[in-house]
Amino acid sequence: MHANDIAAVPFSAEQQPSQQDLDQLVALYERGDAVQLESATRALLDRHPASAFAWSVLAVALQAQGQDPLPALLKTVELAPDDAESQLHLGNAYLASGQLDLALASFMRALEIAPGFAEALSRLGDVLQAQGHLKEAGECYRGALEMEPKLAVAYFGKGDIHYAQRQFQLAEASYREALALAPDASELHRKLADVSVELNRPEQAIERYGAALLADPANAMAHGGLGNVLFRLGRHQQAEASYRAATGHATAIAVHHHGLARSLHALGQTEAAEAAYRHAIEMDPTVAAPMLHFADLLRETRRKEVAIAVYRAALLLEPGNIDTINNLGMALQEDGQLDQALASFQQVLAIAPENPISHNNIAAILNAMGQPEAALASSRRAVKLGPKVSSTHFNLATCLMEAGRLSEALGSFETVVKLEPDNRRAHVNIGSTLVRLGRIDDAISHIRTVLKVHPDWHEQHSNLLFNLTHSPNVKAADLFAEHLRYAEQFEAPLRASWPQHSNVRDPERRLRVGIVSADLYNHAVASFITPMLEHLAHSPCLEMLAYANSFHDDIVSRHLHSLFSIWRQVEKLTHDELAQLIISDKIDILIDLSGHTGFNRLPTFARKPAPLQLTWIGYPGTSGLQAMDFYITDRHLSPFGALEGQFTEKLLRLPATTPFLPYPNAPPISPMPAIENGFITFGSFNRAGKLNREVVMRWSKLLRMVPNSRMLLAAMPNAQTSDKLRSWFASENITADRLTFHGYTNMDDYLALHSQVDICLDTYPYTSGTTGFHALWMGVPTLTMVGPTLPGYTTAAILSHAELANFITYDEAEFLQKGIDFANDINSFANLRLEMRVRMKAAANGQPALIAQGFEIALRHIWQRWCANLPTIALLIDGTTVIDEISES
Repeated sequence: MHANDIAAVPFSAEQQPSQQDLDQLVALYERGDAVQLESATRALLDRHPASAFAWSVLAVALQAQGQDPLPALLKTVELAPDDAESQLHLGNAYLASGQLDLALASFMRALEIAPGFAEALSRLGDVLQAQGHLKEAGECYRGALEMEPKLAVAYFGKGDIHYAQRQFQLAEASYREALALAPDASELHRKLADVSVELNRPEQAIERYGAALLADPANAMAHGGLGNVLFRLGRHQQAEASYRAATGHATAIAVHHHGLARSLHALGQTEAAEAAYRHAIEMDPTVAAPMLHFADLLRETRRKEVAIAVYRAALLLEPGNIDTINNLGMALQEDGQLDQALASFQQVLAIAPENPISHNNIAAILNAMGQPEAALASSRRAVKLGPKVSSTHFNLATCLMEAGRLSEALGSFETVVKLEPDNRRAHVNIGSTLVRLGRIDDAISHIRTVLKVHPDWHEQHSNLLFNLTHSPNVKAADLFAEHLRYAEQFEAPLRASWPQHSNVRDPERRLRVGIVSADLYNHAVASFITPMLEHLAHSPCLEMLAYANSFHDDIVSRHLHSLFSIWRQVEKLTHDELAQLIISDKIDILIDLSGHTGFNRLPTFARKPAPLQLTWIGYPGTSGLQAMDFYITDRHLSPFGALEGQFTEKLLRLPATTPFLPYPNAPPISPMPAIENGFITFGSFNRAGKLNREVVMRWSKLLRMVPNSRMLLAAMPNAQTSDKLRSWFASENITADRLTFHGYTNMDDYLALHSQVDICLDTYPYTSGTTGFHALWMGVPTLTMVGPTLPGYTTAAILSHAELANFITYDEAEFLQKGIDFANDINSFANLRLEMRVRMKAAANGQPALIAQGFEIALRHIWQRWCANLPTIALLIDGTTVIDEISES
């Protein structure tokens, strides 16, 4: 109800009710009681059916209740056809209902009755503006202000014209003039907030939307506008609250449900987001944007066929929408429809032929179609069209990396950093490219330089730690200290706000176990976790939830989906948002599978969102966090008393750390090549990042001590790396004719190469992992030298489980002597080669069911201790027995 609505309606004396009747209506109006006002007015009309005043009051009461006031206003005008105020109110009602022609007629009639009626002239401007006649509308507002310089609605209308013409500073000035005259007008605060959004002043916009809502908490448009700003700032939980407030009002529009859907989508609440998208589309099926974003959700949740159909429906509404065409192309690409995907990307290119991003997208599909040279050509075209666009150089670098041209890729990533010094991904890729080139010390140096400028980049801190584990020049104590520094930077400020977990302390109830990983697809980590999950998925005592921190859709990810009761895509969530999601999911035990590797979520774990937190598989070392309770290992990977001082976590030793599933198409084991060759061939299948000068010096010593020996080195990223290694060997007097290099290849050819190798030589201090397993499966043991940190025990653990401790050494002298002994007595272990698969199947890491059983026993035991408020302690699972308080001596 609006102030003065009653007092502003003058009528002739014979129509006027008694003063007592008038006083009663005014009192009801002032109380804001629209229901009682309607009742009293209808009673008055029973006595005075021809009272125009009573009909006008009834219109006010109906409008206040959200009911249609038009019938009452029409009756008012019928009884008082020459009253300008009545014509004004009727015109306002027509304008509010979108009946512009009728509104125009009413305002014209009001001006005919009262030519100096400024508000009617201003409202006429509103109608003309709504019809698109901005010039004529502006003339109306100017005329109205000449008549009445303090008319707020005229300034409001002027502001709307400036806003429509994108003259936002002029619009702001007009709205401010209006607000000075009507300081409690919610819509004026809302319009000023909209202007602040357009002028890229988000904090000011938030303040102004708040003022609008203070004046009128039911202003759905203000709630929606506030949600838009919060969403753009990445404050998704707050955005969701604003959108929910907007959609809770009857005046909510489709765009508010669309905003709610997008915020829920960003929060990983896909089911609720889907419902909101559907609601938005049902409310207004003529708008393409909700369809586009709904299709994005469908694609992310692996419903590609439906997503493709929705993208195409959106294109019927907006045929030239580049985002929709591009995303359709991505969906088609993910669905394996590469030709149609290419057609979509080419359609984008046809719309924007000089747009460098279009060429980048073409490059992506050409790469997927196995046309690397064409992909590079498109990437280079993108760089030519956008030499100052950092993303074009980034994508060129990516294509170069995939083509194995690492040095060129490094140069392109460095160009990205020159154009965009704070590009995190480029800095990360510079470090990873240097590692792949075997320049580990350069990678460490680059990361340290970056961290001096950006100490808050947790990804780079993790990369530094990961690379330090590879350096032979870093002592174990110093490495541990670096991990503690990470925790001091990213965990210490959060410890005081760790939640008090309300999980039900029932030691025997079904446990909710969360797995957090970016590698739940065709990745080495998935190959280790999958056989475990295949057993755990059937346990009635565990409910497994996945928090996937990257989106992939392949045969492995689809299989993993079936092994979890709940799967959440969380890569778009902030660490705070993910922590809150985990808390709301009431996770009892949360497990990290990344450690300090790419796309980890350790800052989420630093917020302690679950009562018990474990780290496993992904990283050979401590997280450094006090919030992480256990590190999962085994007695061979972490011998008692050797490594405890290097972990903030307690060591939880399973029968084996992980299972190993061999490649199903692995060729049979071949006889030792030395028997036919007459000389021994050493080998290495480790990535270049593990190779350093110290390792090459050690290998060279052995090659010199066994003069007729050869060495095969596989997994070379490019010719430059091979040439560098040749030069290192040459400096150690090992000629090139004794060395054979092989690049990256497919799994079948990679395993077949083992038929040319008699024994592998291990790297140091970061020893073999998956490569050691594969080599052993192909009958080739690895001669290893144990290092001072956990990565130095990896190969030793693999060998120990297979009862091949004879290949484990503890210093260089022993390493060299055993290498000579094996070379001089080939026949002594020729038969051993053919036994390797039997040994591996009998070992603990060849028995996933055994490890899964131990894992489940361990989870139940640590949960029972938590329920009893007992401290975390080191544990050993021996069969079905739990041994507490493992000695550290």
